[in-house]
Amino acid sequence: MISTKRSILLLIFLFAFLYGSTQSHSGCYIVNNAFKSGETLVYEMSYTWFLVWTDVGEVKFTINSDKRFGKEHLHLKAVGRSYAFYDWFFKVRDLYESWVDPKTLEPLCFNRDIYEGGFTKENEYNFNWNKNELSVRVRRKQGANRFDTLKIDKCTYDVVTAIYVARNLDFSNVKPGKVFPVKAIMDEKVYDVGYRFLGREEKKIADIGLFKCLKFQVDVVAGDIFKGDQKIYVWVTDDNNKVPVFIESPIIVGKVMARLKSLSGLKHPLNSKIK
Repeated sequence: MISTKRSILLLIFLFAFLYGSTQSHSGCYIVNNAFKSGETLVYEMSYTWFLVWTDVGEVKFTINSDKRFGKEHLHLKAVGRSYAFYDWFFKVRDLYESWVDPKTLEPLCFNRDIYEGGFTKENEYNFNWNKNELSVRVRRKQGANRFDTLKIDKCTYDVVTAIYVARNLDFSNVKPGKVFPVKAIMDEKVYDVGYRFLGREEKKIADIGLFKCLKFQVDVVAGDIFKGDQKIYVWVTDDNNKVPVFIESPIIVGKVMARLKSLSGLKHPLNSKIK
């Protein structure tokens, strides 16, 4: 069975890979109008093996105002955890967080602090946009810190910021079949994935309601979770909030699903909700 760790991290990666590129959108000029401080989104991660669905953990996304770096920023945070019942098998406590400009969403700092079945890892990125450089700190298994400096292009985002940047993109005139390139930096690597807009359809989310949605297909890179021919399907609310409500994909063994469990503090009315 796929580990709880991978199920939780999958949600963060899927969002980032779906939304990670703004290079096809006016030089990635962004004005945030999709969300505000105080928003909270919670997703339940489920895994199926031989038609049996099991809820293994959840990921909570929050947005708050923060003056940690001497001026007003938005603190974007994603916390993933396995449910207590599965902690004995593979305990997960993951933190991903970014500090961004509240208007342009340009990232200033990114932090990753994970505990996965006894394995620990820390990643810290500090963005220097005057030099187009990324200062990196990496620490594994409570060991020594390793430091590096990477050259980066404009429109390069960490995986958390990438999610929120994309919620400000305009998909109103996108036609079905349009494919977008995606770049997201993770573990000092830039990942290239493609996503395709499939169209609009209604999607029922258990305990939440029925929504008008934008549907995307994500082409993934083969590896230890995915086979080369597998696709990820993502449904996003067709309104000004652009909230992802459902993700589903086959994996090497079984399927993984992320379902919106609760939401609060949205900036705009949830006009996509039918009932």
